[in-house]
Amino acid sequence: MRKGSSAARCGRAGGGDDQMRRVPKDLLRAAEARLPLLVGMGMLTLLAACGQENRFVAPPPPKVTVQLPLQQTFTPYLEATGNAASVNTVKLLARVQGYVQEIKYQDGATVKKGTPLFVIEPEPYKVQLEQAQAAEEGAKATLINAEAEFTRQQELQSKEVSTQAALDKARANRDTAR
Repeated sequence: MRKGSSAARCGRAGGGDDQMRRVPKDLLRAAEARLPLLVGMGMLTLLAACGQENRFVAPPPPKVTVQLPLQQTFTPYLEATGNAASVNTVKLLARVQGYVQEIKYQDGATVKKGTPLFVIEPEPYKVQLEQAQAAEEGAKATLINAEAEFTRQQELQSKEVSTQAALDKARANRDTAR
């Protein structure tokens, strides 16, 4: 056993080669060669950390525009968020059917009561009006004819030339025509 070996230091007797492995000499030399390099790198790291300490650097002053005061009128206003609701509301209902020909108002405008808002295509209604007027004229003519027939049947009945049934029929036609 060698002097200074680990087996001798531990107080083992005999050749403790079988219990303890030996480190090859090449590996020990390589470790001894790297030790100064590792110590040097550690020293450099410590020196690099010993730089100047951080100091507070104040930001530059803000840029401002300087202007002389002015005297002028202005309109005060308030900008706010919220919900708006109208005081008066109206429901628009179509009383007649048809196509809208013209819109006579602007959205958001104030409209007075009774002001027309839309113009609906008038042609179909003109035709219906003319038909109703023609029917009215026909009814008037039928009434005039029924009254004349009733008067005639009255005269004939008074002369006893016509029957009571004819007079009753003329009266019914006259009353229906009214």
